[in-house]
Amino acid sequence: MPTDVLAPLGGLSETAQDGRSLTVVAIHGSCGDGPTVKALETSGSMVLSASTTGSEDGPCTSELRGEKMPVKLGRPLGERVVLDAFTGRPVPYGEWPMTAQSWS
Repeated sequence: MPTDVLAPLGGLSETAQDGRSLTVVAIHGSCGDGPTVKALETSGSMVLSASTTGSEDGPCTSELRGEKMPVKLGRPLGERVVLDAFTGRPVPYGEWPMTAQSWS
């Protein structure tokens, strides 16, 4: 079951040639079953919300992991901006961990 806590995205690693799917890196801790990513599509943007499934209570290491997650779109991405619901900013292109990417 997903938690209700948003998690950050580590980057946009791929867009399908037909624009109907994306691959993003979802960041999660080591005490769960893995990430899940949901999409909210609007005419001008794609808002991605990441969370962790199967979170466990109790002691946990502080290790962060990045996992590539496919996201299917209802229509081609086109010129829409891809936003991270956690930060409210565009999802940076590239693999995680990223070196120095800033949107400010």
